[in-house]
Amino acid sequence: MKLTRVAASLLLAIMPATVLAEDKPKDDNTITTALDEITVTATRTAKTALDSSQAINVITSEEIERKQANTMFEVLDMVPNVTATGGPFVTGGKFGIRGFDDAEDVMVTVDGAVQTFEKYRMGSFFGDPELFKTVSIKRGPSTVLHGAGALGGVVQVELKDAGDFLGKDEQAGAKVKLGYHSNNEQENGTVFAYARPLDSIDLLAAYIKRDSKDFELSNGETLDNSAVKNDSWLLKGEFYPSDDQAISLSYTKLDDAQRTEFNTTDEGAWGTVYREVTQDVANLSYELSPEDSDYIDLRASLGYTQSHVTESDGSGFLKDFIGIESRYEYNILTLDLVNNSQLGSHLLTYGVQYTDQERIGEKTALPCVSYDPMTGRCTEYGSTPVTSEISSQPGGDQRRLGIYLQDEFNWHQWTLIAGVRYERYESEPTDAFAAKFPDLDTKIDHDQFVPAVSLSYQVTDYLKLFGNYQQGFRAPLLDELYDEYQGRVPSLSLDVENSSNTEFGAASSFDNIWADRDALNARLIYFDTRITDEIVSNTGADNPPPGQRYANLGENDRDGIEFELNYRTPDYFVDLSYSTIDGEDEAGEPLWFLPADKLAVSLGTYLFDDQVRLSTQVLFVDDRQVQVYDPASRRYVEQTHENYTLVGLYANWDITDWLAVNVAVDNLFDEEYQVLAGTGGGLGNYGLGRNIKTELAFTF
Repeated sequence: MKLTRVAASLLLAIMPATVLAEDKPKDDNTITTALDEITVTATRTAKTALDSSQAINVITSEEIERKQANTMFEVLDMVPNVTATGGPFVTGGKFGIRGFDDAEDVMVTVDGAVQTFEKYRMGSFFGDPELFKTVSIKRGPSTVLHGAGALGGVVQVELKDAGDFLGKDEQAGAKVKLGYHSNNEQENGTVFAYARPLDSIDLLAAYIKRDSKDFELSNGETLDNSAVKNDSWLLKGEFYPSDDQAISLSYTKLDDAQRTEFNTTDEGAWGTVYREVTQDVANLSYELSPEDSDYIDLRASLGYTQSHVTESDGSGFLKDFIGIESRYEYNILTLDLVNNSQLGSHLLTYGVQYTDQERIGEKTALPCVSYDPMTGRCTEYGSTPVTSEISSQPGGDQRRLGIYLQDEFNWHQWTLIAGVRYERYESEPTDAFAAKFPDLDTKIDHDQFVPAVSLSYQVTDYLKLFGNYQQGFRAPLLDELYDEYQGRVPSLSLDVENSSNTEFGAASSFDNIWADRDALNARLIYFDTRITDEIVSNTGADNPPPGQRYANLGENDRDGIEFELNYRTPDYFVDLSYSTIDGEDEAGEPLWFLPADKLAVSLGTYLFDDQVRLSTQVLFVDDRQVQVYDPASRRYVEQTHENYTLVGLYANWDITDWLAVNVAVDNLFDEEYQVLAGTGGGLGNYGLGRNIKTELAFTF
């Protein structure tokens, strides 16, 4: 990659800092920064983001509340090379990590339950951030610990529990929030009720309602059919049979039903549909960690996720495409067992993971009895509705079993972490699909071994150097195996897609530098990720129907730099992050979908014994080159995605023990900008205009 002057400067910035603090003593009373957040779920061992030698960040509920976020995608600005694609529709968002923004490349879990959703021109994650305690984001492949489908990274959500609200010696309480957003005249209502009827039982119930008009975009136009109308619920209970055991049961539900654009991830009109979105996530977990045992630190979880989308009453050509009603469903069972054993200088992490993912795509429509090929429209329909499978959303079942072992060995200042994973996939279509191809074996198996190794050296108390190597892979999707696009035969010969990721980095941590009880943490990472045997769509003139649509024909290579710096004192804080990424495909063409260089700075202060917190965030996103389809020439042409700068202001005031006021202003100067499109990474919708958010919080 070509290093910019900013990137080159950052590459050197972390080294002189060691001299700055070399003679500063450690103080147990110093404060921590954002890089000190515990990331147990991301590393499967109790480490902080800084100590893990991995590209990990943790977004806390305090940050979500500070920004009064509608969706999780509104709080990603400070995380390097992590982007939100597809906004600003509430159900149009997808996570993008180091340029990987397809649902199959970013693994997402909620309280341990795997969830995903893949549908043409729609987002992949719908949870309400008001319910989240923490969101851990691991950048780069995490296949050994988390499994295939994590080529870009892992997003792990931990839900709130009663312990987040109950004070010392409290047995019950409630928290009510009332909010208003000026941009779309949105009204929010949130209720948390929590109790500790016994010392060993915690209970939490929550309800959230959001209702609004359409958003106003930064170009002054109204984004039609973008209103927010959804309800979310959370029930969570925890039981502690003893000091070393914990049992947790959680259930969340989201409902969103309204008329909206069919295409919620990109710019351009496709027509509207009435869309109902429901998502149910349940998880049961058990933890056992005897204080007197070095061999048992066990967590077992069983999760089930249902994500269902129903579309009806389509406008324009969507009447044919949607029919009377189209259903898209994902039903995912997750079993996850992990244990840590300390054997001398070796910390062994080992476990088993299993998922069973059922996918359904069905359409109920009146059969077309007369078709006009000139217009591509049906001119006459039958009278009896018929339910059939959607060929562009093939159903089926995909089962995954993974077994892994990781050893963390510490010797003096050295830490070596090495691991290996074996994973097997079994993919099976629906009975109706298999019946159409009686001469083919439509049940497909894939398996793969992947290794990972990490080596770090603690140069001084203040500086650590590290290097990581991780292989990854993903098995073909049901989409790719069983698609019959334009009469093509299924792509049953597909192999797995592979990746290799190399990282080098440095992390620094200092206390008491310029003042008592201040803390400075910094982390710098260079990464290079290579994808081979990439599964790509091949529908060109050299592969006419009935040839297979998908093949392992692609390759690409991308590399980048990520820099983070956090500084804290008891009175104020400064956070900074910078990221850049570049890459090309097997033909030497640029990867047009990669995000632009990003620089984010957040400043804040604490007043009146922390009762008032004032902060601002400045986000600068640089120019990038994209390819945009030109209808006139029927070709893709190169275009510049213009740079932009967004400024936000935030104020939080705890007036009394029972009353708080929160104010947030997004896009303070009403800057005009366009977001990253959710399909192909091109130019998406214009971003939102200025939005003033206010909230009152009452605690009883």
